[in-house]
Amino acid sequence: MTGFATGALCERARSWAALAPDNELSELERKLLDSHLARCAGCSGFAVRVAAVANALRNERLQPLRYPVSVPSWRRRTAFARMRAVSAVAAVAAMALGIASRAPLPSDGRSEALQLHQPVAPGVDVRVEGDELRDVRRVLLASSAVATPSRHFGNQPA
Repeated sequence: MTGFATGALCERARSWAALAPDNELSELERKLLDSHLARCAGCSGFAVRVAAVANALRNERLQPLRYPVSVPSWRRRTAFARMRAVSAVAAVAAMALGIASRAPLPSDGRSEALQLHQPVAPGVDVRVEGDELRDVRRVLLASSAVATPSRHFGNQPA
């Protein structure tokens, strides 16, 4: 346990108290923090300690590093990103090649559309033009429709 109040208002005030030494608060947040610190002794003490730590850190001399800090270069990251992109493209190409190799291809070089129009019986060619096909469909639909008597006003069932 830290001994601080655990209410939502106190938590918000403590987070604002941590931002206050760096002047990171808006005017409204600063006024809300000041009013909360006037009422809450625990948060007021926390704010004083945070400000003291921030001032002590600012007043301290900078210490030299024993070894240099290195930041990873962006070139290395972009190289890995390029490698991932190339491998993804290769995977898609391999899948496309696999799918294409399983597709049936015409054996004699004719297009697939022409192969669909094979004669139903020897000597019978079923290739028809668009209008003729439409007429055939109409005839088939008309012959398969069930004849229903038309209803007139006088012969309605009771």
